[in-house]
Amino acid sequence: MKKSTIIPKRYSFSEIRDMAEIFRNNQSLSKKQIPVPIEEIVEYGLNLEIIPIHDMKSKSDIDGFLSNDLKSIYIDKRMYMDERYRFRLHFTLAHEVGHLILHSDEISKINFQNPDEWVNFRNEMDETDLNWFEQQAHEFAGRLLVPVDPLKKILENQRDNVEKYREISQNNDNDKLIEAIARTINHEFEVSPEVILRRIRAEKIWYELFPE
Repeated sequence: MKKSTIIPKRYSFSEIRDMAEIFRNNQSLSKKQIPVPIEEIVEYGLNLEIIPIHDMKSKSDIDGFLSNDLKSIYIDKRMYMDERYRFRLHFTLAHEVGHLILHSDEISKINFQNPDEWVNFRNEMDETDLNWFEQQAHEFAGRLLVPVDPLKKILENQRDNVEKYREISQNNDNDKLIEAIARTINHEFEVSPEVILRRIRAEKIWYELFPE
């Protein structure tokens, strides 16, 4: 069994969501403001340097990581420079901000200087601890970039589309319907459809808005 080099705190998802809202307030973001200017927050709100690294994704299979001095976020250069990956970049930056807010004490105790050393550290973690570590940052990033109030409002604006789909659908496949709506509204938040899909499910608001 792998031995954890760090053991992340077991925050509940509700605690993480509250911390994301506190962070939004501290960055002078209203609950309704979308898209969230995550690059500006990273560079000017948190004074973190964004450092692109050539071929980081292809060589180390990671999109980004937070430095152990908590002063920089390293990003795959192609993702940073290529406009096609802009929404993915937004989530990666928000994910690393999540690590900063949730795990700064743990990360600052780790000795790593480059992507390979960061990957080696992750590989040494116990699988359960690693899952907590990453899923907590995922939840923070999702709640930061896709706040629930704007999500509900934008979903409500899709009511006609939902009703039309249900009228023509023979099997009433809600999973496919949610996926289709996520692809329709993701540009409002400047995140991928997958992020919207996860937020709809995590917030458990679909059947509240669109009961069958």
